[in-house]
Amino acid sequence: MQPSVTSKGPADAFGRPLLNLRISVTDRCNLRCRYCIPEEEYGWLPREKLLSFEEISELAGIFTEVGIEKVRLTGGEPLLRKDLPVLVRMLAQNPRIRDLALTTNGVLLPMLSSANSAVSRLIKNHSSNHDARYNDFAG
Repeated sequence: MQPSVTSKGPADAFGRPLLNLRISVTDRCNLRCRYCIPEEEYGWLPREKLLSFEEISELAGIFTEVGIEKVRLTGGEPLLRKDLPVLVRMLAQNPRIRDLALTTNGVLLPMLSSANSAVSRLIKNHSSNHDARYNDFAG
């Protein structure tokens, strides 16, 4: 089945509206768990291959024009992306984004303080908790 586009915006194969957009701002991570980086030798994308903040903002704008209401910034670890608060502020200027969220392992949260008022939600990835289960998971 092919996804459909209704008069209200894009929908999945079952007719459910697609309202959420996840944008990976980097493939890099500051933790070495098997979840994100399972390979022994991992090749990072060259920085010039990453979308610029302007490109990300433009893409988010296009998606919101067709009905996307929620944007979640992810990674790797998105807080490793240089000047991430600049992107957060750019996206926060889009009035069609009702919910701007960031998924993080939480290690670098103090870095976000300059833009946290623009982020609706911070989603701390529970697999980054330093407990016995995480240590088993991360190796």
